[in-house]
Amino acid sequence: MTTKSKVPQIRFKGFSGEWEEKVLIDIANFINEKILLNELTLSNYISTENLLQNFRGVLISSKLPNSKTVTQFKINDILISNIRPYLKKVWSATFNGGASNDVLVVRAKGDIKNHFLTYFLKNEKFINYIMEGTKGVKMPRGDISLIKKYSLFISLDSNEQTKIGNYFQNLDKLIEQKEKKHKKLEQLKKAMLEKMFPKDGEDTPEIRFKGFSGEWEEKKLNKLINYIIDNRGKNPTYYSKDGIPIIDNFMIKNSSYPNLKEATRFIDDNLFSNFIRQYIEFNDTLITLVGNGIGNITLCPKKRSIIIQNTLGLRFSTDKVFMFYYLLSINSKIKFLNRGMAQPSIRQDELLDLDIKLPLEQKEQIKIGNYFQKLDKLIDLQLQELEKLKNIKKASLDKMFV
Repeated sequence: MTTKSKVPQIRFKGFSGEWEEKVLIDIANFINEKILLNELTLSNYISTENLLQNFRGVLISSKLPNSKTVTQFKINDILISNIRPYLKKVWSATFNGGASNDVLVVRAKGDIKNHFLTYFLKNEKFINYIMEGTKGVKMPRGDISLIKKYSLFISLDSNEQTKIGNYFQNLDKLIEQKEKKHKKLEQLKKAMLEKMFPKDGEDTPEIRFKGFSGEWEEKKLNKLINYIIDNRGKNPTYYSKDGIPIIDNFMIKNSSYPNLKEATRFIDDNLFSNFIRQYIEFNDTLITLVGNGIGNITLCPKKRSIIIQNTLGLRFSTDKVFMFYYLLSINSKIKFLNRGMAQPSIRQDELLDLDIKLPLEQKEQIKIGNYFQKLDKLIDLQLQELEKLKNIKKASLDKMFV
């Protein structure tokens, strides 16, 4: 241990003085109290899987383990996944129960606050320390003896610990609220995609805007297309470090527009003018026909971009946005067209032969397209706000602990 004391970069007003260096085993107990499995139900058992899969207090275990006993934990104990520690799964228990043997149960002792120590152990430095001592390849595990020896600087002022712990608890509540709202909007979109377009064998949708009636008309997809953008089989002779982004398969995610910031390949103006055979336009539907993500679709953004191999662009004669969401509503049917063996692929002629039903009035098409675009904007807004909160938390974990 060093003798040099430290303080965090950011601190609440009213607190001063240096934090003291301690070893984890000196300020926390590693609980090894066993409880019989027959005393538990699924509602109070925590598996490693629970912690690894973004556990938010909703149990996902489908069965109890085969072992006769599990590790007992109490409310506010700290649960740490000892499997794949790089996933940074640390949770403060909200109920009494039992945890699988690959979950470390840690309980602060003395004047140390559990919720303060919980967030301390979510710090990147602690996770990196655990990773240095992991053993195994497929299911790496932390070395418990090393974890107990982790050296950290800590505030011994219980009021400061409480303030810091409360700050992160409130931040986590905001994150959880945003996640729930984002999930509800996603579920709403999924439900409306099923109800605002006719089901197989039906001529009208279950839900319809007021003022519209009559059966929807059936047409082949190829009868609704003005132009097909196809640059497949034509690869650029070179790529640029920046410039005009190429929309690759991994960027097409059944979302309204691709995130061009994710692009990893670019071409310059010379290639754009002299190499590209056909150009995509704003709100053309882009669909992946070969490779990973086949059947996924997106809309072409306003900013100049291109598609090359594996991707087809469809320019519709009817409302472009409506057609995109219609294809999104039958996405499972599109993916079912996969005829690839070694490599997933969809034949263009089979795609264009799909039966499509659409309202005769373009006003209804526009209304439906606008509804889903507004819904997507709300979903994107929630996602952006969620990412901001997560970034704030990450920065705070770095700067509010030594």
